[in-house]
Amino acid sequence: MKRPTRTSALVAGAVLGLTTLVAPAASASDGSSGHHRSGHTILRADLEGSMPDGPTLAGNVGPGGKPWVLDEGSARVRSDGRVRVRVEGLIIPEFGTPGPVKSISASVVCNGMVVGTTKTAPLSMEGDARLDGMVWLPKHCHMPMVLVNPNGNAGAYIAATGL
Repeated sequence: MKRPTRTSALVAGAVLGLTTLVAPAASASDGSSGHHRSGHTILRADLEGSMPDGPTLAGNVGPGGKPWVLDEGSARVRSDGRVRVRVEGLIIPEFGTPGPVKSISASVVCNGMVVGTTKTAPLSMEGDARLDGMVWLPKHCHMPMVLVNPNGNAGAYIAATGL
């Protein structure tokens, strides 16, 4: 039987070491674990109220039919799909209230299209709401946005990030 040489032992050790380093990285790329699904923040931004003549966003989501203002509003989206929206004083100025809007949902936009919409959260008569939801996100979410939808209607927005 031939004894392994020092060179072949070093090569075998190097291959084993590389396999140990590469295997976890390869298994993390399937989206089940690793940095993509760790929940890091991909968007944290202030919200602005919509205007009736505002832009159509994400291909076909139009602004609400009345002007909307808010005292404060923010949205946060994490890479694992968690969505948090906070609004204070989201109202139609001519009414001084949210009018017929009793709840909001949040649509997340990635790569120029809506990829998911949360369940609704109640909107108070003062225009205050706290929404914590989940949506499915694609592996790559370029130029993320959040659209705040009236009464769960994902075809319209009354506030948005990046307006």
